[in-house]
Amino acid sequence: MLREACVRSCVAVWMMAICLPSASAHPHAWIDVKTTIILSNAGIVSAIREDWSFDRDYTNFLLRGPKGERKPLTEFTQTAMHNLAPYGYFLELHADRARLSLGQASDGDSKVSKDSLDMRFTVSLARPVDISKSEMTLSVYDPTYYIDFEHVKSHPISFEGPGAEACAARITPAHPPAEALSQAKAMDRNAPINTSLGKMFAETVSIRCAIAH
Repeated sequence: MLREACVRSCVAVWMMAICLPSASAHPHAWIDVKTTIILSNAGIVSAIREDWSFDRDYTNFLLRGPKGERKPLTEFTQTAMHNLAPYGYFLELHADRARLSLGQASDGDSKVSKDSLDMRFTVSLARPVDISKSEMTLSVYDPTYYIDFEHVKSHPISFEGPGAEACAARITPAHPPAEALSQAKAMDRNAPINTSLGKMFAETVSIRCAIAH
């Protein structure tokens, strides 16, 4: 989709500043995702751990200081966690068609490997969810679609904790309507922010644990 077609650039509207894009189409940055579902008991989801790998150009932009120096990773991580909090860390979870409330992120950590910034953090659920009785869905997306999030192909979803072996996940790719594709291709840096565009390009992760009570 646009992930392959667009010229890589960067817009950091959600972290620190804005980098004016050289391309006119959305998205302007790419993040590869791994998600870990953390169980506090068999079939009970208590938290979500995210591992994000930023594309090279976006990595260079986010870590470059005003004089070209490399910003400390601890400073970057703290700023990112603070600025992502009002947006639910770009996570949307549902169970029984009801959106789940999230707590604050913890265990934030970043490193750079092979010119890619890798950031990990854990977000607790305000109330643990029993997914042995209902399916939980998860999506990771930037509402404005400046950033494209996509789960990696190899081991994108894992489970950790009691009963993890009885759990499974299925990823459904996004199928945005033609008008959303056209809008994304036509948007430039001067376009009004559309906070509904990103959801149309978001994958849906369906999660269930086959636990007998």
